[in-house]
Amino acid sequence: MNDLAQKILSDPIENYPAATVACFDPTCGDLPRRKLDEQRLISYLEKLSAAGAEAVLLAASTGHGHLRTVEELERWFEVAAQANAPSLVRMALLRPEDGEEANRKLIALLREHAYPVIFIRPGTNLPAHATDAQIVENMRPLVEMIAEAGMAVGVYSIPDVSGVSLPATATEKLLDLPGGDKIVAAKITEADYLKSTREYLLSPRLAKLKIVQGWDPHLAQALSEGPRSNIENKQRVGVTSGPMSFAVYQYLYMLDAAKQHDWDELSLSQKAVTALFEAMQDDPAKFADLQRAKFIMGLGLPLTSSLETEKIEKVLDALEDLPRKSDQKRLAKSLDLMGDGPYHDRLAKLYQ
Repeated sequence: MNDLAQKILSDPIENYPAATVACFDPTCGDLPRRKLDEQRLISYLEKLSAAGAEAVLLAASTGHGHLRTVEELERWFEVAAQANAPSLVRMALLRPEDGEEANRKLIALLREHAYPVIFIRPGTNLPAHATDAQIVENMRPLVEMIAEAGMAVGVYSIPDVSGVSLPATATEKLLDLPGGDKIVAAKITEADYLKSTREYLLSPRLAKLKIVQGWDPHLAQALSEGPRSNIENKQRVGVTSGPMSFAVYQYLYMLDAAKQHDWDELSLSQKAVTALFEAMQDDPAKFADLQRAKFIMGLGLPLTSSLETEKIEKVLDALEDLPRKSDQKRLAKSLDLMGDGPYHDRLAKLYQ
């Protein structure tokens, strides 16, 4: 077991990263299927780390991980390990529907590269109205394999991708299985806060887990409720954020406001992120299409599709219309993280 995995396992609330970027997948090449831009990925991860990002999650929906083949995931994990960013914690998301043989191979690769935490979500091979028992059985083999390999386990509810949510009641049952004692975090990416994140925070069985908010407009509320759900008043809530991919400086600012218990400032800075998030939503009940921000940053186009210019402009208009210049500067600087994207000059004018 690597040292970081052991540290996180010893006290998840204290040692699990407070802020993790669910990171983009830099791409190059043409349709019908673009390729991973390996050098751009390395550069992107190094720049995120230099900006202050503590951790990244690879193969989440932000990077279209659900569309990747097993071979593409394997290469993505290998290349990410090459980034020269010693302080950047690298995590990965695996999929039950890929089967035990493929996942065993991926776990071995992740162990070789010292990834301390592997996340899993309910598989897309579950029925639409799966019971807790069906969800638990679907995820059980991966929990056991990850634990046996000496790594910590994160569980992930993202019904927009998997088709079913991961209720707190199902996660409670996973704790009782072999390897369940290695579960350290639950990432919740659901539109209904009260039926998702709040349920996790209120569950006594899950009191030792870090609860990682993934539906970004709920972050301020989750951070304000996190200490109240801990017997020692410690911050139980973290974030694993797709928008942090394009808003790294703003998120670090927001988390600092939460540390200072400046809930008013947190709420105001949250509104700026939410404005950009909503500018990338075509359906208010569905997660934003963050590939638009990926393109603005100069990280390429989506894996299997193109983008409409007017949808890109909608994001930039939202940025330029933000009422507070301080938010605008941090977000423009974040979107210009690579320093050479197609909108570099336009963004630079907003923060220089």
